[in-house]
Amino acid sequence: MSSFENDIREQMLRGEGLPPRLDINLIKYLWDASPLAIGKSDNIHGFLSNVPLFNHFTDYELRIFSRYLHRRNFYPKETVFRQGDTGYGFYFILQGSIDIMTEILDGEDVQFHHVINLKRYQYFGEMGLLEEFNTRNASAVSSEETVLLGVFKPDLEELLDQHPVVGAKFLREVSLILAARVSDLVREIMSLKKKMNPQGR
Repeated sequence: MSSFENDIREQMLRGEGLPPRLDINLIKYLWDASPLAIGKSDNIHGFLSNVPLFNHFTDYELRIFSRYLHRRNFYPKETVFRQGDTGYGFYFILQGSIDIMTEILDGEDVQFHHVINLKRYQYFGEMGLLEEFNTRNASAVSSEETVLLGVFKPDLEELLDQHPVVGAKFLREVSLILAARVSDLVREIMSLKKKMNPQGR
């Protein structure tokens, strides 16, 4: 079955390019970033400045990064990417929520296991940007009407080429996220190991 991310990859392979990026003119963006703006959390600058990954970004750096983002609306139960797909993008939840699920083959049947529900200001799919031939280890499916902001591999390459400081800063923050997740996983494995073998044998 198809997924949004797989469709994007195939579109790129056909030479059709990526869908349009966000197009927010400078005056509007500066107004949205100003202290006088109403409903700041509803505009792109307000949203990005509330995403923990961008805590150390300046307004100027957020403006640059926002120009490399794509916006996509998802219906409930629409698949962003499927377990086993080749990773291609990294996503921020602007509105709605996303279910992360694993698929386990049980004989001829597929069993779906819910891992986590992600909501506004959260993000997922970072390995799709960092590994050349990353394979998704879970599926991401919208649990309601959802709006995502996505950045894809070609966007990141262009960002690094045109704005290397902002691109490097973004990669650093993503790397720190991954390092924290690996540490959490190691602690969880050690905890399970102790529960399974309390005498330490």
